[in-house]
Amino acid sequence: KNGNEPQIPLAGFDNKIHSFVSSDNGVTWSLESGVRVDVSSPISVRAAESGGYEAWAWSGKGTGGEISSRFTSTNGSDFTKGSGSSVIVGACKSADGVAATLLGDIQVVKVASGYLAYAQDMQATGSGPFKRHACGLTSADGVNWTLDIARTIAPQNDIQTNPETYRNSSGVIEQILPIDKIDMQTGLRSGMQIRTSTNDGASWTDLSELSFFAADPDRLDLTNGDSLLAFGNFDHRQGGLLGVTKKISTNYKASRTEKGIESVSWVISGAAQSAIKIKNLCQDKDLTSSVKFATSGSNITVTYTADAGGRGNSCVYALIGAEQAIK
Repeated sequence: KNGNEPQIPLAGFDNKIHSFVSSDNGVTWSLESGVRVDVSSPISVRAAESGGYEAWAWSGKGTGGEISSRFTSTNGSDFTKGSGSSVIVGACKSADGVAATLLGDIQVVKVASGYLAYAQDMQATGSGPFKRHACGLTSADGVNWTLDIARTIAPQNDIQTNPETYRNSSGVIEQILPIDKIDMQTGLRSGMQIRTSTNDGASWTDLSELSFFAADPDRLDLTNGDSLLAFGNFDHRQGGLLGVTKKISTNYKASRTEKGIESVSWVISGAAQSAIKIKNLCQDKDLTSSVKFATSGSNITVTYTADAGGRGNSCVYALIGAEQAIK
C-alpha cells in the first residue's frame, strides 16, 4: 500500500495498492507503474489453482461489520472486484476478554474445505501494554466469510500487526506472528513467532522464534529453493521500510535487549567484531562507528544509544557476517 495512516501527514501518496517486481530472485526490486487494486486497505494475494490470481481486501462497511471483497486477475496486474461479505467479529476476544472491533488485512490460504484466513484486531485503546489478538475466519467459496472463534489467537502479549498465513512450497501452512514479546524486567526482545500446520489449520505446532522482530511479515517461496520473508518497519521521524530477507543457516548466536526507544544492545557469539554491522535500515545508514563494543570470552556486546532527542531503535538492526544475518 502506497501511503500511510491519515494522522501521519506524508504528501505524494495515493494510499492505493501498488506493486514491486524482481527479476533476480528478490535481490533487487523495481516499482511498477499504475495502481494494482483500487482500495485503501492492504490486500492478500495468492495464485489460484484454476489459473490467475485472487486477492482479498476490506472494501467498506456492511451490515454488522466490514466487507471483505474478493478480487481476481488473469495476469497479476489488472484486478477486478467481485463479491464480498460483511464479517461480524465481536465474538473474537483477547486474553482479557476484549472483543475485536476492527480487523487488519486478512491473510488467506486455500484448504480442502475452502479458505482459511487470519487477521489481527487493530483496535488498541488506553495505555499499554496491549494484548491485541488475531481472529480466524473460514469460507467455502472465498466470498462469504464466517468468524471461527475456536481459531482465535489470544496471547498474553500484543500481536502488534497482522500475522502472515502462507502455504509453503512443501504444502505446510506457516503462520508468522509479530507478537511483541519483550521481558519487562530485562528488556530482552524476542523475534517474531512462527507455528506450522500440516492439516489445513486443524492443529498447530507450538510457537518457535525467528531471528528478528518486525511488522507485517509476508512470505514467499521461489522456484530456486529460496525462502523469502518481507517485512515492514518505521523510523520514528524518517518514514518506513519495506525489507526482504532470505532464510539461511548460520552458527551465530545473538540476543537483543531494548531500553525504551533510546538504546538497544546485542550479545553476539560466533562472529568477529569486524563482521558485525549496526544499521538503521529505514535510513539505510551505517551506525557501526557510533556504537560501543565490549568482549567477554566468546561473547561480544554491542550497544547503540540514540542521539539526544533521537529517532528511537525500532529500525536499528545488527547485521552479522558476510551473510548479514539480521537481529
